[in-house]
Amino acid sequence: MTADDLAQLRADLPECELAVFADVFSGTVLAADAALKHPQENLDALCAEAARLLSGAGAFEGAEPDTAVVLTPVTCRAFFRDPAEPGEALCCLCAPGVPPERLLEAGRAAFAGAG
Repeated sequence: MTADDLAQLRADLPECELAVFADVFSGTVLAADAALKHPQENLDALCAEAARLLSGAGAFEGAEPDTAVVLTPVTCRAFFRDPAEPGEALCCLCAPGVPPERLLEAGRAAFAGAG
């Protein structure tokens, strides 16, 4: 997934303020696209949260989830595991009013169109 893929995701989902593609095994941010510049430590924290949420901790019978969503009063964070590379994930920081079905559809579709 490239920075252009992330920019397209954000164009398709205007509520997405930041999209990050990360290697969650190594904790490395591979690409990012945002409306505003974010400090590297914020990108790293999002990557670490993806690693924690997609690790399978608390999942049924050790299954690793492919998607996780965290809702708060001020933000929505969504994490999508790359189906082709389980160690890679898409992380999205969105406005709290993002329609959940559009967010899930856009996140999953991003991998289908990634080049």
